[in-house]
Amino acid sequence: MNKMKNTTIKISFYCLSVFGSNMLCTSCLDDIDVYPVENNMTQSFYANELEVNQAAVGIYARLGKNGSNDDFPTLYYWCASENRSDILYIRTDANAQRDQMDLRKYMISISTPMVSTIYSRLYAVIKEANNLLYFTKDKPAEYSRYRAEACFLRAYAYWELARAFGPTALLTEPTENRIAIEQPRTPTADIYKQVIADLTEASNGLEDFYTGSDAGRVGRIAAQALLGQVYMTMAGYPNNDASAYDKAESTLAAIITQVDTRWCTDYSNLFILENENKYDLFSIQFASGSASNVTGSSLPGYISSGSASQTPFPDWVFDSYTQQGQDMCVDTFLVTAMKADKDKRLLPSVDTGFYTGGRVGSADRIWTDKTVVTKFLEKDPTNSTIKAWNDFPRNFPILRPADVYLLYAEALIQNNKAANALPYINKIRTRAGLPDLNGTPTLADIKFERKREFIGEGKRYFDLVRWGANEAIQVLTDFVLHYNAVYNSAVPTVRDLLLPIPQNEMKTRTNWENNFGYY
Repeated sequence: MNKMKNTTIKISFYCLSVFGSNMLCTSCLDDIDVYPVENNMTQSFYANELEVNQAAVGIYARLGKNGSNDDFPTLYYWCASENRSDILYIRTDANAQRDQMDLRKYMISISTPMVSTIYSRLYAVIKEANNLLYFTKDKPAEYSRYRAEACFLRAYAYWELARAFGPTALLTEPTENRIAIEQPRTPTADIYKQVIADLTEASNGLEDFYTGSDAGRVGRIAAQALLGQVYMTMAGYPNNDASAYDKAESTLAAIITQVDTRWCTDYSNLFILENENKYDLFSIQFASGSASNVTGSSLPGYISSGSASQTPFPDWVFDSYTQQGQDMCVDTFLVTAMKADKDKRLLPSVDTGFYTGGRVGSADRIWTDKTVVTKFLEKDPTNSTIKAWNDFPRNFPILRPADVYLLYAEALIQNNKAANALPYINKIRTRAGLPDLNGTPTLADIKFERKREFIGEGKRYFDLVRWGANEAIQVLTDFVLHYNAVYNSAVPTVRDLLLPIPQNEMKTRTNWENNFGYY
């Protein structure tokens, strides 16, 4: 592709190669330059269906490695969400990944690199989606499926920006840098209006699900499920839009039948490689094995100590495997309670110990008691495709049927229809091996199930926030104080309910104030 010298932005363009049911994030050899709107070179790329499809798939790729060692789910859902919740604590004060430690300790600043990366990754999704939508606007019917995917991904990115960073710049078409930096921080209410419009548009252009070579690409049910979750987010803190509960209820009720077709009756089967894209609604796709460009997930490298000698997975992994993260453990009270209840979600999600000192048969193997999230690890020692610590093949789920059931049940409870919520909560409990609830369910029952159902999936922190600032701060404070002797954390405050706008964004703008408590 010919390139012009007067480019305003230069980015690496990432494609997704589809092999069977797995969609790989791979880096193309060439760069593509993003030109100002008035330049015809960008528009010429969207000249036919092959190129439009490639551009659509490229948007998904921004959620993968994006040319770096770490993928978006690792940075956002693990380090910036689960890592800050009352699910994980630090057993020893390691120093492999300082950003992860600062996030866990509520000690981040506007210059924390990981926060800046999260912010820029989401805007990369938005930029690619804006390009596709703008340059195919004259052929909306011909490219309706790809435009719908772009709408979904743009909505997803803006939703995550709004709930993690609060007000931010709302851009819906390609915009030159000099104009973009003049944009104000758009109120979250207006951002949510755009998110709702995009998800509605996406729903109109997608089939319910995609399978075969298109497995992993978003469908209509995922768009509606995300819309329901967006409404539930709007209903909670800090938006407190009580009318959104009705909208969430009606949106989720309309897709329950289709969601049922993706329900798996055995929780342990949800996190098996061969079952990927069967029981979820939308997942970020990964696959390992590219010799020239590692495309797998980096999440396993962050789940525990950064010391290679302390790796808790010597029987499962390969000689070059090391870790990048902190010594993260699952809350012992949660593990003890799930053991006592014989909760079937514990074993597929958490290991309670491991051997160090070598593989099976090694004389110096020593058992270590330690609670570690392992649901995203590939525990097959015969898997020879994994090439590195950041090359694991497991997809990362964003939306599962359990999300829909529990969000729908929560909306029903909030709308004074708690009795109608009982079957959906009991469906979750039956799969977990827990007895059915007999009385009228409450919000406490929803909180109980969501904490156990989604261990390691990055939902807990944002659940706590939307359930209320005071409750979130109290829960997180109690957790910190219990484990504080280990990692000397700061006590969370209302400041910590949002991430800061990164310094590299703030320094280019004269009309923005940062979030409360960040300077």
